[in-house]
This record gives sequence, structure tokens and C-alpha cells, in this order.
Amino acid sequence: MINENHLKFKDRLLLSTQKALLGMIYPDIRAVSVGHEGIEKLKIIIYLDREPDEDDFEVVSDVAGEICSDIPFRNVEEVCEFSAEPIPSLDKLASWVYMRKES
Repeated sequence: MINENHLKFKDRLLLSTQKALLGMIYPDIRAVSVGHEGIEKLKIIIYLDREPDEDDFEVVSDVAGEICSDIPFRNVEEVCEFSAEPIPSLDKLASWVYMRKES
């Protein structure tokens, strides 16, 4: 049975993440996933279609910072990585918050 408080927290996290992503998505981003361990840890992964550079790491950091301004996570893990794997085979953590259409 799913805890109602867990659902409310997950909804809050997803809304916060989508708000944080406004204006931050660019063509090289394939997908974004987010997960959490309660308030203890936030994990966000941005999957790219090329190797990440300094600007990509700054974007994931900015997005995580925006989320943490809504929800005060104690720890944050920010991941920005290249993957050519099909999106369904990537780690979606708790949920996908963005997924580019691919053939």
C-alpha cells in the first residue's frame, strides 16, 4: 500500500523539478530523471546525446538548486552523462520529468 504522504511529497518534487527545468532544456538533452530518499537525498540525472561539458554540469547544478529552494534536501547528487542507450533502458529513478521524442 502506498503512503499518502509519500504521494504528496513525490507530487511536490515532480512539480518543483518541472518548474526548475523551465527554460533549461536544450536540444542535447535526451531525458531527465529525478529520485529521492525522503528529505535526506535528492538525485537528478540529465542524459545527453554527447559527452557533457562544463555548461551541462552548471545546468544540472542550477536545476538542483532550484529544487532545493522548494524542498530542503540534506544531500544532493547531480549527474550529467552521455548515453546512446534507448531511453527506456536508462535509470528513471523515481520518475522521468523530461523525455525527448526519439525514433
